[in-house]
Amino acid sequence: MYSEKFDSPFYTEETDCEDCDQQMFEYDYEYEDINVDTLRDVYDNCIVPSVFETVKYLSPLLLSSLAFNFLTQIILIRKLPHHLFHVLSIAIGIFTVQHYVPECLYLLLTYAVLSYGCLCLPRRYQRGWEVFVTSLLIILYCEYTMEPTAWHKVRSVMMIAAMKAVSVSLDKSNNNDFPNIWQYPGYLFGAATCLFGPWVSFKDYIGLLDNERSSLSLEWIIHIIKHYTVSLIFLSVSNCWGGWLLADSSTKWILAYRDALSFRTSHYFICYASSSVLLLGGYPSSLTTIVKPVDIEIPRSLVQVVVSWNIPMHTWLKLYIFRPATKRIGKFSAVTLTYLTSALLHGLNFQLAAVLLSLGFYTYVEFQLRNILAHAFDACISAKRCPTEKCCHKKNSQNCYWVIVANLGFSVLSVFHLAYLGLMFDTSDLQETGYSYSHTIEKWSQLGFASHWVALATYVVYFLLR
Repeated sequence: MYSEKFDSPFYTEETDCEDCDQQMFEYDYEYEDINVDTLRDVYDNCIVPSVFETVKYLSPLLLSSLAFNFLTQIILIRKLPHHLFHVLSIAIGIFTVQHYVPECLYLLLTYAVLSYGCLCLPRRYQRGWEVFVTSLLIILYCEYTMEPTAWHKVRSVMMIAAMKAVSVSLDKSNNNDFPNIWQYPGYLFGAATCLFGPWVSFKDYIGLLDNERSSLSLEWIIHIIKHYTVSLIFLSVSNCWGGWLLADSSTKWILAYRDALSFRTSHYFICYASSSVLLLGGYPSSLTTIVKPVDIEIPRSLVQVVVSWNIPMHTWLKLYIFRPATKRIGKFSAVTLTYLTSALLHGLNFQLAAVLLSLGFYTYVEFQLRNILAHAFDACISAKRCPTEKCCHKKNSQNCYWVIVANLGFSVLSVFHLAYLGLMFDTSDLQETGYSYSHTIEKWSQLGFASHWVALATYVVYFLLR
């Protein structure tokens, strides 16, 4: 029998990412009524119009980010007052929000005023959670008062703004780094991040004023083209290739995998498009690693999936929710609070909450069980991959074949869970308003709640071995 002090599956020092809402807004251009049979049909009837409409849709965002970068360069070269940089960021950010989600503009302006008011409270009245509570109240207000279609469009923009405001609030309480009246709205309305994200720190935003930052170059252009091209490839997989390669006549589990794959590649599209926008806006390439598709599609564990899904948001949750909570309520409660916070930031959506809380349970059980097995057999089969040159286990993939088999088995299990959890993120009409409780239960019931039963069985094994 083996027992071990609980440790977080992924919010630990060992898993610090190099950079973690980007927002969850997914732009999807879909062709429902076109029957494609050949590669030529796929190309002519799906890929070409899909890519064309997407490029047309994103062009104003790309051009506004590029304009922001060029004008920032002029401000730096001519050594103009820095507040002009923040005014420029506010102006272009407002244009971007007004162009893409006009329903959100006044809401975002109101939130900026309220959150900055919380930051300006006298120190004796501050408790450190004012901005966080204000953010949740605004999100709850929108959830219950806005039309579902409108709220579904603006939810991601508000989530990014809330993440920025909370990070500023907590950083201020830790080091008294207080943004002035120009810096704060400039950061909140940041031209390159206000729409699709990802979350970037206030320090990274101010870093755009660094005279030593990289100038425009051929390498910079190549990076932008690469990220943008990859994003369009993922878009074509999401909209076209998945449905063509895996037909509707396939088995229910193949269809579940197809629908989940479509959702994941749509997410990759948004992430890589966001990376190209970040680069155009002048941010360094070190901040453009938002997602790691290979680690998600061929995962060692669900822990790896959670970390790699949205690296900036993972970092934000770890820095501002998990670590502070761990000091006060312990690791297990901190993990639960972290997943609840993530769910609340996305709005009161049963589907997202169900998926996130399921992932929390799955990753906890997998992490603990694999740690027990790795210790018992002195084998490199834990959820986190050991560095090849520093592996402390006697048995590893270099000298023991069953270690490879065991890790492969857990990888297949992770793919199974991903297909199940991603099934309800389909392309039905409900995606315009958000998925309901009944939709989620119906989708999972079609697969007999298999993933949850497997997770429960895994927990029983862990419980007996701990």
